[in-house]
Amino acid sequence: MPPHALRTARTHTLARPRAARGRGRAAAHAPSGDRAAAGTVARAAAGIAAVTVALLLPAIPVPARAEAPAVLFRPALADPRESVVHFRVVSFTQDFRYGTDVLDSTSRGGWDRGVRGVSFDVGGGRMFRLPAWTRAFGRRGPWRAYQLHASALASTNLDRVGDQLVTVADYQFGGGLEVLWTGDGDAAGSAGFARPALSTRTAILHRSSHVGDEYVSQLAFASNLRDDGAPRTALTAAPVRSTAVSYEVLHHLFALEWAPTGGAASVRAYAGGEIKVGISHRKPWRFKSPSGQLGIEWRSAGNLSDPGPDPVTSAINRALGRDALGMAWFGAVDLRLARPFNFAGCDNPNGCDEAWIPTLWTRCLDGREFRAWAGTWRGLVGVTLYSPAARRAARGGRAVAPEAALTLEWSRGYSWHGPFLDSRRRTHPRWYVVPGVTLSF
Repeated sequence: MPPHALRTARTHTLARPRAARGRGRAAAHAPSGDRAAAGTVARAAAGIAAVTVALLLPAIPVPARAEAPAVLFRPALADPRESVVHFRVVSFTQDFRYGTDVLDSTSRGGWDRGVRGVSFDVGGGRMFRLPAWTRAFGRRGPWRAYQLHASALASTNLDRVGDQLVTVADYQFGGGLEVLWTGDGDAAGSAGFARPALSTRTAILHRSSHVGDEYVSQLAFASNLRDDGAPRTALTAAPVRSTAVSYEVLHHLFALEWAPTGGAASVRAYAGGEIKVGISHRKPWRFKSPSGQLGIEWRSAGNLSDPGPDPVTSAINRALGRDALGMAWFGAVDLRLARPFNFAGCDNPNGCDEAWIPTLWTRCLDGREFRAWAGTWRGLVGVTLYSPAARRAARGGRAVAPEAALTLEWSRGYSWHGPFLDSRRRTHPRWYVVPGVTLSF
């Protein structure tokens, strides 16, 4: 499948002259600077991740008492929108749209199916938690503990096919409340899951996404044409139509974690969803239906405050001369249910097909969501690394502690990047062995 379609990453329709389409789709090559930038970003992110795993985890400070904020609601391992630090490299297959030709009012957009490439996803996020409390206004409520939190996430996804590069920047921030309702835990955190632990997270979140804004802003319209009107190239710098994506959601999840046999392993299931709320001007304005979320996680040592040594970490700890690193296995699956938004119809009041407009931007006054709901799942397997002292600290142990995860991931369904919400996408680990890295604190 020719790689030219990446020029038209969702909501950015690219001009394509009919004559060029008749001759075959010519590939648009990104400048060598883009290729160098992509390689630099990938190498820098990989280096940062490796150094962090090797050096940061053993140095996590462990409080002698319970002054450090507890983690009442553990981040969902397979949720791509969790506010954590991450680096992922995967192989992907995606359907990309090419747009209408703004120089030809008879042309219409279409799809390139099954475009394959490599995706680099680099993000920095953090949950900022206040110390947990057990009382409100001097009274004890039905909860074991509760805490306020704020979160922020900035994520950049780079999809590369051959010499072409599409960059998507996603932003998320907000705040809310986490509550531990039942289980063996209090304001110091969870000490184990011999009894089922029910927790909830409620938050108001803002999200926005942007695709290649610098490419749009620097584009000289029709600069590819000579004075006599003859094409210089096959539109290697085609006009781009841009659509902003910006909205707020009320996010809520219930999570139940339990060690069913009373042994070392724990199982966690969560369910909930999001409702879009009108805090600021929603873009596109018809992007308004709710979404659902389900997930399940298994941890080999989730019910232990001290999982004990294993051959790998024992060798590392002997070399370091202290008990600095612990390890446990996990598996996780996250499922989203939503109505994808049809960005192709943003300027077509009479249907869902792409319509011609003479401008390089659109307010998407006529776009609509698909009638059918669609599912998107993401699955992970891997190993978590943590400081054993952090697991054992505070009143006999905190089963929920700062950790890093080395992951292999698969996904299938629709893209979760804002401007590509109607693009079908599937991924698998690069060469099936290259792991991603996630850090949660």
